Amino acid sequence: MKRVLRLGLISITWLLFIVIFIQLGFWQLHRAQELNRITAPVADQPVIALTEISSPGMNMPIKAVNRIVSVSGVYEKKFIARDQKVNEQVVKDLDVRVLRLENSFSVLIVRGVAQSDLPDISSKVELVGRLYPRQNVDRAFAKVGELARIDPALIVGREFPFLYDGYVVLKSEEFIDQSNYPVEFIDSPQISQRVPGFYWQHISYVVVWWFMALLVLLLPLFPQMRQRNYIAIAAEQEQLRQSKIKRVKKASTVKKASTVKKAAKRVRAK
Repeated sequence: MKRVLRLGLISITWLLFIVIFIQLGFWQLHRAQELNRITAPVADQPVIALTEISSPGMNMPIKAVNRIVSVSGVYEKKFIARDQKVNEQVVKDLDVRVLRLENSFSVLIVRGVAQSDLPDISSKVELVGRLYPRQNVDRAFAKVGELARIDPALIVGREFPFLYDGYVVLKSEEFIDQSNYPVEFIDSPQISQRVPGFYWQHISYVVVWWFMALLVLLLPLFPQMRQRNYIAIAAEQEQLRQSKIKRVKKASTVKKASTVKKAAKRVRAK
């Protein structure tokens, strides 16, 4: 009975390991597919007004991230955002403005690369740009007139009590009075959700986990495992034989003791 229970427990454990390794392989495969889907380029949707997809003083909706938005108003304040990554290799100081909209709320606008002297702009402007979520990590130590990161929370106060979350990176800028203020635009690519690892890294894990499942599946066929089974069976048989010998010896001893007692009784009877 013990042998059957032991064999059943080993079989269940063996099958459990196979299932676990197969499921881990599928998990890595799904992560690779998700990474491939998320990082695939997506066509930009039509331009939409900022006021239609976001609300001032509220967190930016997920659907608003990466959208190309249009907005109009007047620049009221200017800042320099130091040490901002324009791309993977280039770091620049950026010209960041607070744009007061017609509804009296404001939004941060990244005009482009900061010039040596930021020009004062008082003309009404109509612009189009890509909407990004606010930055959460400081890029530099901020001095007066500078921003440590591009985050509307840094300028919230009496003057600007409610701002739209995130910021807009300019793609085009047009002044109502036909004024001209030179600006060096920066690239505004779509941002994608980050998934840990790389596509082929996940695929390699798929191969590893499924190879482990195959290895465990074929484990009973290895000579070493069969040899261990034979040794275990031989040990069990030897244990049964020794137990049987002990029982026979014990029975023989009891029988001899009984014979001696009977002989002693006959002697006393005589």
